[in-house]
Amino acid sequence: MDRLGETVRSILTLSASYKPGTIIRAEQVVDAYLGEHEGYRARRAAMDALLRELALPERRARNRGGLFELIELHLKRRHFEIARLFQ
Repeated sequence: MDRLGETVRSILTLSASYKPGTIIRAEQVVDAYLGEHEGYRARRAAMDALLRELALPERRARNRGGLFELIELHLKRRHFEIARLFQ
C-alpha cells in the first residue's frame, strides 16, 4: 500500500475508535505523511490528495466526532506555515 493509503487507513482506524486524544494522534499521522514530501509544491499536492481521499463519500460515512473537520483545520494551519517557510 502506498503512503497516502496507509495514512488514510490510519485516520479511518482512529476515527472508528474515537476517544479523547484522537485528534492529537491524527495530527501526528498527518504530519508524518507531510514530512515525507520535500518542498512547498510536493507538500501542497500531498495535502490536496489527503483532503480528496477524506472527502470521498465512503470515507465521510466513517467520520466520527468531527475528526475529518479537525484534520482539515490542521491541514489549513500546516499550509499557512509551509507557505510562510517557502516564500
